[in-house]
Amino acid sequence: MDLLRSFIVFQKVAELGSFSRAADALGIVPSAVSRQVSELEDWADLRLVNRTTRSLHLTPEGQIYLEKLSHITAEVQDLKSLGDTERSLTGHINLTTPIMLGQFILPETLARFKQANPRVGVSVSVINRMVDIVEEGFDVAVRAGNLSDSSLIGRKVGLVQISTVASPKYLQTYGAPKEPKDLTNHNCLSADVSSQAARWPFLVSGKEVFVKVTGDMRANESLCLKTLSLAGLGIIRLPRYYVSNELETGALVEVLPQNAAAPTPINIVYQSGRQNRPTLRAFIDFVAKDLRANSKMT
Repeated sequence: MDLLRSFIVFQKVAELGSFSRAADALGIVPSAVSRQVSELEDWADLRLVNRTTRSLHLTPEGQIYLEKLSHITAEVQDLKSLGDTERSLTGHINLTTPIMLGQFILPETLARFKQANPRVGVSVSVINRMVDIVEEGFDVAVRAGNLSDSSLIGRKVGLVQISTVASPKYLQTYGAPKEPKDLTNHNCLSADVSSQAARWPFLVSGKEVFVKVTGDMRANESLCLKTLSLAGLGIIRLPRYYVSNELETGALVEVLPQNAAAPTPINIVYQSGRQNRPTLRAFIDFVAKDLRANSKMT
């Protein structure tokens, strides 16, 4: 049994959801695909795929296997390039990042990485929650905010300034807050959809303070919040590069700029030892250098 070959075939079956489509993609007959998966199930002593005449889907054990195999096959792909410095990097990177970074900053960086490394695949999961990159099968994360997980390695790659803004229409109707505590009397549109209230940081007399704000609308997507604020519905906090054009045209106005909180750090986060993979190490180095040079970072 060619175990590595079975791994690759199983991944292709999971990706395409079909033995016949996997066979076409791999250039082999469907019976060979079925045999490879069956041999892998026998070897693992687990049912990995549930098959019917009309459908195919992974078992819970098969899903766990798929996540684990992504690391193994990536390591194998990287090993191919260790003794051949003339050949370009190969392999696959699984990346996760919040919407704030995934919408504007990272796509340009990833495009430049792909142009330089066409044989490396990248999967990007844009998720607005704290992701356990070890348990959920990610190689690396790009995160906003201070790091809290000491079991991971983090490299600071830049800062993002967050601005508090509102439309002239809103400010004409309800007035502008003169100090952070005034926000408790305003409609503040929060990015936290799981809570009725949010805590916004500000600097007061050189110290960071948090103001508990509330509002009648919430959204976990920044462009949605910006549209709501442009309509005069409330005050929002967004990365400055999200609203820079609107600030220049006057469609939005910054409030409490004298109390703006310190910029938010941006970090690349990964497991200890994972950077020994040549492809992942090259990816981390490239992204770190590119983000530091990015004009959208402060």
